[in-house]
Amino acid sequence: MALFIFGAGATRGCSFVDPAKDPCLLPLDADFFTHLQRVQNPKHQLLIENVVRDVVEVFGQNFEVTMETVFSTLEHTVRMLRTTGENRGFRRGDLARKRDRLKQAIAVVLEDSLTERGDSGASSRRPKRCKHHEVVVRKCIRRQDDIISFNYDCVLDYALKDYGSRKWNPRYGYGLGTRGSALKGYTAWQPKTPALSMQTVHFYKLHGSLHFNEVQRRVVHLKQRPYTRQAGDMQFTILPPESQKAYDKGIFSELWRAAGRAIHRAKHVVVVGYSLPPTDLHSTALLRTSVRNEGLRSLVIVNPDRQARQRIRAVMQRGLSPETRVLSFDYLHEFIAVERRVWRV
Repeated sequence: MALFIFGAGATRGCSFVDPAKDPCLLPLDADFFTHLQRVQNPKHQLLIENVVRDVVEVFGQNFEVTMETVFSTLEHTVRMLRTTGENRGFRRGDLARKRDRLKQAIAVVLEDSLTERGDSGASSRRPKRCKHHEVVVRKCIRRQDDIISFNYDCVLDYALKDYGSRKWNPRYGYGLGTRGSALKGYTAWQPKTPALSMQTVHFYKLHGSLHFNEVQRRVVHLKQRPYTRQAGDMQFTILPPESQKAYDKGIFSELWRAAGRAIHRAKHVVVVGYSLPPTDLHSTALLRTSVRNEGLRSLVIVNPDRQARQRIRAVMQRGLSPETRVLSFDYLHEFIAVERRVWRV
């Protein structure tokens, strides 16, 4: 069994990424506000201005903060005001609205960076497709393999829909619709020939997704157009990058439980574009405690960041043995160029 783990770097390295053509890229945590301010669609400008104003109010002019820092600061400030009272320039309601606007800004950046340009130059409803992800689905992933993603975007979802015939069935593969919950709208994400329930790839999006819409308690609807906003705020279900992630509540408890089982049974692990930031203690704990002792035959890390590769190896150390083959690649296109037998020994 193989397990693929995808982080934001996997989408940042997509084949369609061209800063000279579209300067707004799918953001990483450290450069989120840079790319938010590069969004070209005029319908989002008021929201962007308000979000930047919100951050200036909390952190001051010329702020240099990550998206996680802002979310976590708002989260802890709200908690602090419950103790100290609303008498220091901030009110809980105002902070909650700042948090909601920042959450909407995530969807705005993903729309601008992951959809084709319309005739007017604004983003359209047509999602961009990645040739690298196509090869991953066609060549690297087999039936019954597992995928864990920490991304909100749907680049890999589209690749599974387009090229995952007989490998992928969203009705069973997302790990939703179990333990009393229900999944709707999955037919829009099915490939031409869906896999049988016992043969599908399993795809666990541990931080949620822009196409997850929890319309009511434990009922998840998969939206057909994840990046499109027409009127009002976009509706989606994600775990924002806060320090206290609610991974043990609602649908997320199912996903994280299933991911733990997937890590434990994996013999081959491929980590693509995931840097395992030191602040992400939840994911670190999941990987460290779930990997089977000396159970890995291979560990492949696709990331140009040397320190990130070291963190992955350290967290997965328990699964390594003297016989484990450990390989590193800088970029996704380098990994997909090698034969599968090289790493799936």
